Amino acid sequence: MSTEQGDESGVAPYGAAVREHAAATLPLHTTTGHGDVGEEHISPLQHSRVGRANQRYDGATRLLACVVVVRPAPDAGSAVSTPSSRQVLLISSSKHPDEWILPKGGWEDDESIEECAHREAEEEAGVTGSIVSDLGQLDFATHKGSPCRLYGFVLQCERQYAHWAESSRRRKWVSFEEAHTFLQKRSELLHMLRRAQQADGADEA
Repeated sequence: MSTEQGDESGVAPYGAAVREHAAATLPLHTTTGHGDVGEEHISPLQHSRVGRANQRYDGATRLLACVVVVRPAPDAGSAVSTPSSRQVLLISSSKHPDEWILPKGGWEDDESIEECAHREAEEEAGVTGSIVSDLGQLDFATHKGSPCRLYGFVLQCERQYAHWAESSRRRKWVSFEEAHTFLQKRSELLHMLRRAQQADGADEA
């Protein structure tokens, strides 16, 4: 969690954090060559929230947002959007750096679930964009048996930063098919990926 000044709880609201760091944003200097997605140097959001003091729960169930970040594939052209014409952004796990996951994180008291999804995408993956699909919710348990509820969203990537809050993470763009392979150990994330495919009009893999 950021240590910057925020509301009485000590948490800097997402929008306020973005405004505070806006001066650090540098001009657009490269493009990825994929649709309208561009890469800027420094993300306005340079500090990740840590700790769970302001996390939302439903009883004992921790509430989280999960983001399937997509962009047009290199050879997609102007074709109608389908999973085969899009790529998915995966990031390395902070606990297990050799494993790949989707951006996700706890929903906090001072934000909507959609704001949480945007924040996690920027903090963990260094991307911003527009939410284009609501993937619903999914209850699951962690490997320690703790109950969680995941709220999923598809985010169309519009900006990708070279430096972001969690730049220690690796990231890579892959096809939906490749993402299935990388997420085999994380059934809850795999379910959200499949829902994203269905939202794009494809059958489950």
